[in-house]
Formats: sequence, C-alpha cells, structure tokens
Amino acid sequence: METNPTATLAGFAAGLAPADLPASTRAMVRNLLLDAIACALAADFGDETAAYAGFARAVAGGGDSTVIGSAERLAPLGATLLNAYQITAATICDTYVPAHVHITPEIVPPALVIAERERASGAALLAAVAVGSEIAVRVAAGINYAVAGPRGWHMPGVVGPFGAAAAVGRLTGLDALAMRNAFGLAGSQSAGTWASWGTPTVKFHQSRGAASGLLAGLLAGQGFTASADILTHRDGGILHAYSDGGRPAALTDRLGEHWELEEIALRLWPGGTPLQPTLTAAFDLIAAHAPDFGAIRAVRIDVAPDVYEAHARFDRPKGTFEALLSYHFAVASALRDRRFGLSSVGPAAVDDGALGAFMAARVRLEADPALTRTASRVTVDMVDGRTLTQRSDAAKGTRANPAGLDDLGAKFRTCADGRLSDAEARELFDRIVGLEDQADLTRLFALLAAAGPRRAAT
Repeated sequence: METNPTATLAGFAAGLAPADLPASTRAMVRNLLLDAIACALAADFGDETAAYAGFARAVAGGGDSTVIGSAERLAPLGATLLNAYQITAATICDTYVPAHVHITPEIVPPALVIAERERASGAALLAAVAVGSEIAVRVAAGINYAVAGPRGWHMPGVVGPFGAAAAVGRLTGLDALAMRNAFGLAGSQSAGTWASWGTPTVKFHQSRGAASGLLAGLLAGQGFTASADILTHRDGGILHAYSDGGRPAALTDRLGEHWELEEIALRLWPGGTPLQPTLTAAFDLIAAHAPDFGAIRAVRIDVAPDVYEAHARFDRPKGTFEALLSYHFAVASALRDRRFGLSSVGPAAVDDGALGAFMAARVRLEADPALTRTASRVTVDMVDGRTLTQRSDAAKGTRANPAGLDDLGAKFRTCADGRLSDAEARELFDRIVGLEDQADLTRLFALLAAAGPRRAAT
C-alpha cells in the first residue's frame, strides 16, 4: 500500500492493540465516554431534540440499535444520527479547542451501534473510541485552523467522519487498506460551515459527521475503494481544500507515543466552549469572595475580540439555545444562584424578568486584545466601593485545569437525575468507569435504553 499520511493513519487505526493504550489515555477515553453519555441524558434540555428524533425515525426507523434514553430501537443509521444529536443537544459536550471541534458526538454513537451489533467487549469499545478520537483530532491538528476558521469551515462535519470511520473500522475488523478506503469515503463527505452559527444546524454538523463515518466504515467493509491520499493530495485533499496545505507532519508526529486526544476539553457547565473560561473565573471569584448579589453595582466580562464578535449579540437571549451562548446570562445567573446547571437554562430561567433587568442594567461584555479565546476575566464592582476581579487562563475541564472523576460524576448525576432511578444511574456510571473489565455489554445497553422522560422534582 502506498505510504502517505492517510495510509499511515489507516495502518495505525487498524493495527493498534488495546494494550498499546497508555494508562492516561485509557482514563481520558473513559472520561470522554462518561461525559458523552451524561450529555446524551441531558438531551431533553435541547429545544429541538424531539423534532430531530422524528427526523431520525423517518429516515432510518425500525431496527435493532439502542437509542439512549428510549425503549425505541432504530436502524444503525437512525440510532447514530439521534444519539449523536442527543450528545450535542444541550451544548455541554467536549471540545478539541485548537480547532473548535466537538469530538464525542461524532465518535461515540457509531461506536456504540457497531459494538452492540458485533457484541464487542468493553475493552474493544474503549479502544475503538480511543482510535476514533485520536484520528479525528489528528486530522484537525493537520488542518491549519487559522486559515480554515476564517474561511468559515466548521470542523465537526469535516474531521468527525474520519474518527467515526476509524471507530467503525476497528470494531468491524477492517485491515489497513480497507481503513484507508474508509478514510477516503469519510473525506468525500466532509462538510459544515460557520454560516449556520446561532442555529441548531451547527449541532446537525456533529450528527451528520457521525453518520458519514458510519457509512464510510460500512461501505469500505464491502470492498468499496476510495482515494489513496484523501488528506494531503494536492487536488482536493482535506488539508488543501480546507486550509493552505495545513501541517502534514501533525497528522503522524509521534503517532502512538503522543496521544493528542488528551488535549480534548470537557465542559462542566452548559454553554458554548468559549464561555467555559468565563464560568471558571466566575466560580473562582464566588469561591474567593462570595459577593452578595444584591450589592453588585456592575459586572464586566472581558474576552478575546473574536469571542466578543461571535457572542455579543446574545446579550438578551431568547430561548435555551441563545442562553447557552450568552455571557451576560451565564455570569449573571452564576452570581445570583451560585450555580449554573441545566435547570439554569430552562424556559422559566431564561424568561426571568428580574435577571433580565440585572443583565440590562449592570452586565457588559468587552473585547480585550490581550486575551486569547482560552482566557477570560470577570470583574465585579460592589456598591461599597470594592472591586473583585478573577481571571482564568484555562477552563476547568481542560488539560491545564483538569476535571476529576468527582467533577464528572457530579455532572453525570445532574444529567441523569429524573431520567434514571438513583440505583440505575449509579450502576450505569460504574459500568462506564469499569468498561474495560466487561466482556458483555448487554446490561450497559439496557441501562442506556432505560432512561425515560425526565420526572419533575418533588
């Protein structure tokens, strides 16, 4: 087989043994799976989730694949589309920050579908998610996002199909040549632009990326051929089509030694990825000073200029989706309630007139050229003349400020609350944490399907 970065990645994806995964990588992939399932259990907080479920049912209903949070089973394509959308629906899923790309919505759903069909072990599922995630972030690292981003390319639909195809190929036993064909088929479906920003279509990019990878992996398994070098070919290779030729060396540099997937950031709070440093700063400020909300005179939030340009228009959010992108709303809510969770962005919370008045009169968002998009500063002026300031240079949940299993457990319990019994939630959590020790995943899939409509708090 011809040697090029596409072929090298294909050989890596097809040939990696689960034992080759370092302990830190296995732990990270476990956390990614745990977080993805938690996010899917929170899908009912997405305004358009029910409509998307109807779409998935219409295009690929009637099958044997588990849908998270439903007793209904769909065809593999339908389950992949819907589970992927559920992971990203509430805007609390992971992000590979260098390319502003979500990873688990594209990788985990097709891996679950094929693992269930193939009766794979927990160790095999974990290895597939690891390989898929690594391939996706390697492709993202190879694309020069400084060029691709300003051109308007939204990366989940561009790089996600590669990772999804790798995960599917692992679980179906594709050899290196077939895996290379799967990558060629994945790249032929890459798509998604920032023109959709501010609409639910940006979440469709994740779901479609997962489906594209599923199709690529399954079609390659039928012997279908594709480009031998979809990544670096001068005529339409991904690195040339989406950027300026990119960084080909990043595709394979220290492959198998350095795991780029460990750079994926997890979100502990609902809201867009750029909001996470701000929420980190806000909660650090609350922990340090516990300001009396009623005694706050003014709040200033400083962010990078490009973040300001993307989010300033959400100063008066209408509906949950806009609230998840609103700095004004998130910080005001956090300062008042000393928390910012899923219930914080429900319709009643978003329409709270008192909070809206506070935002209008006292909260402002400013662009600071000295800040990067991974940093933020929150300043609170009190009526007694004190000024309280907190800066965050790394959001909680990033590699520089990692989230522990306790943090993820708290998020998981919040997302599962009212959808699973306490006993079921604990068992599902434990099964994901101990995934590698499970030879049979039947009970895991039963628990995923057991989550019903969220019960109101009593």
